[in-house]
Amino acid sequence: MKGKDIFRENLGIKVLEVKDGYAKLSLQITKNHTNSIGTAHGGAIFALADCAFAEAANFGENIAVAVQVSINFMKPAFEGDILTAEAVRVSEGRTLGFYHVTIFKEDKKIAFFSGLAFKT
Repeated sequence: MKGKDIFRENLGIKVLEVKDGYAKLSLQITKNHTNSIGTAHGGAIFALADCAFAEAANFGENIAVAVQVSINFMKPAFEGDILTAEAVRVSEGRTLGFYHVTIFKEDKKIAFFSGLAFKT
């Protein structure tokens, strides 16, 4: 991806692997990522998924922006957990790409994210 993603860096999200149509990122949940009931804030999990989506969609010379995204939360995460987001391109046309992102905690799937990207 082009440039520096300050937001991603501020959250502590790390890029593990990126290739055409694929990205793998991680985030260790800290107290700063938790909500009022002590679980990982949905916004932190969403941000991890969205960053993986962005890395996969903007690989190489590609420039893409999200036009529609959604997320389903399946299980909670807690302080100390290390989450991994794996983004995979499902379909690509001339101007649109569709991606699925699965967020894992160890071997458990905790959230599913879908994103549609417009290629500029």
